[in-house]
Amino acid sequence: MPSKRSFLVAASLCAAAIASSGANAADESLSRVQAAKKVVVCSSNDVPYAYKNPASGKVEGTDIDMVRAIFEPLGVPEIELYEVPISGIISALNTSRCDMISDNIAITVKRSEQIAFSAPMYRAGQALVVPKGNPAKIKSEGDFPGHTVGSYLGTIQLDWLNKMAAADPTITVKAYKNIPQILAELRAGRLDAAAFDDMVAADALKNDPTLPVEILDYKMPIGDYAVGAGFRKDDVALRQAFDEQNRQLQLSGGLRKVLEKWGLLPVERYFPFPNCCSGH
Repeated sequence: MPSKRSFLVAASLCAAAIASSGANAADESLSRVQAAKKVVVCSSNDVPYAYKNPASGKVEGTDIDMVRAIFEPLGVPEIELYEVPISGIISALNTSRCDMISDNIAITVKRSEQIAFSAPMYRAGQALVVPKGNPAKIKSEGDFPGHTVGSYLGTIQLDWLNKMAAADPTITVKAYKNIPQILAELRAGRLDAAAFDDMVAADALKNDPTLPVEILDYKMPIGDYAVGAGFRKDDVALRQAFDEQNRQLQLSGGLRKVLEKWGLLPVERYFPFPNCCSGH
């Protein structure tokens, strides 16, 4: 079952942001991107969320399609990607390298101390990935002692692994810059298991069915999480406009179309709320 707590936390954080801040006269965040007719998005160039297609040079992804559908009605047709590792993505936003973050970023209390989140865009989950054949016989985190596990920097999955390793020093945790590095380590047998987003794991196997890895049929205890876009706390007008268009996207069935386009089935699995996104 999805984690209700994570969505209650996300909802309360969003409600607090709305209640505590309103756009002021000096807030030109929305008019700035409208004048530029471009929004700059911070991302780790993360497939399938927000990345530059090396063949076409175009900015693509699940999150990008949602952001594009949200900003086009606001008169902002262009999306530019500012690539930065997940571990530095909040700093990049707060130093004005971009206008917003959209990269399957989980809404958390810790991150909300530094940035303001939009209302949830969609629901995401976790995957526990092992080398083909599962040579270490890992079935759950209970089998981690004595093994090497990993994830990538700046993620809630890495935080989870580090917490377990702090309680049991026989667990070795490795941190990586990106998913290709993790898949290479799994392939080489230097990693017994890896924890990362289920959408990334499914997309990797869809694009290359010969990858010698497998996704375990196991629900990780950190549960599903609400994904939101990140904004600077002072950019209230931009965030509020984003939230209104995001709401319209979900009610109109636009979110469903994006999920179907990217093969994220069943689409209901990714809806941010149980009664969301069925359309009028």
